[in-house]
Amino acid sequence: MITNAPGPQTPMYIGGARMLEMFPVSPLLRNQASSIGITSYDGRVYYGLNADRDAMADIGVLAAAVHESMEEMLGACV
Repeated sequence: MITNAPGPQTPMYIGGARMLEMFPVSPLLRNQASSIGITSYDGRVYYGLNADRDAMADIGVLAAAVHESMEEMLGACV
């Protein structure tokens, strides 16, 4: 499952401290091996991965591939 939940585009504060980043964690449903959550905050985009390690022991490979793909896309924008 992949989900996108837009977040606030202005800085948020709690107790005077500014929230710097926002990483989503989407829950796994029954019989679901992995999920990817995407959100935006203060002009930036963040993603989070969640996986059942018994069903998908190589979640680190997916994380590395997502990171590499993001770097590739950002490089193409320059």
